[in-house]
Amino acid sequence: MLIGWLSFILLVCVSLFMLQKLTISGAVVAAFVVGTVTVIGVGPAGLLLFAVFFGSSIILGKLKGAHVDHEVVQKHGKRDAFQVIANGGYAAICSLCLVIFPSLATLFIAGFVGCLATAMADTWASEIGKLSQDKPIDLFSGKKVEKGVSGGITSLGMAAAFAGSFLLAGTAIVIWWNETSVSYLWLFFFTLIGFLGNVLDSVLGSTVQGLYRCPSCGLETEKTYHCEKTVRIKGLSVVTNDVVNLCCTGAGALMGVIGAVIFF
Repeated sequence: MLIGWLSFILLVCVSLFMLQKLTISGAVVAAFVVGTVTVIGVGPAGLLLFAVFFGSSIILGKLKGAHVDHEVVQKHGKRDAFQVIANGGYAAICSLCLVIFPSLATLFIAGFVGCLATAMADTWASEIGKLSQDKPIDLFSGKKVEKGVSGGITSLGMAAAFAGSFLLAGTAIVIWWNETSVSYLWLFFFTLIGFLGNVLDSVLGSTVQGLYRCPSCGLETEKTYHCEKTVRIKGLSVVTNDVVNLCCTGAGALMGVIGAVIFF
């Protein structure tokens, strides 16, 4: 059975690479490893949650009008290894911990779901937020920023973050907690975690993530090179969008584990 699932994961990774949704590093190094660890620990149900996350991301990315200036964002298009790990790495760690500590399965499944709820909320906020007719505003300064700049929020994006988190949480409830008397609490719990994780993403994006300005054209961008080498105007150079995503999904996983300990 395990060989069958590993073959399936490999097929999916190769397909996503051929469809130019993943780079070779994203497909082989990250996605296959994350998928393998997930099916060994959490099981095929974990793959279903990953499918909901990645599948919805691909669909939303194709929406008409859902685009940003590729000169602004640091990365676009195919996901590389770091992007896959930043979104699903902590979920894989929780799955591995479940193998090592099976008696704590509920806690690590909660961490697994918390990680992906945060990733889903952030992705939906970004992809659907691009459809907003209004420019995003920086979370702290209130200044209007270009679409795609981290830390910028729109009302549509925030609503999308809640919806994405709710969908991921609802799928998890159907899989693991639909017959429990507190299933509605689990639903609220994971939806809130995903939404708060997305808010944290905006906080970090607005404060510590590196933002640069091109000396030639004046464009504010996440890139370190545009027309020429850009000048950092805010944040830390080591804090990229991938680092921010890694911190936020880690916070989502941690909130899931701690919340399960305290409330369930």
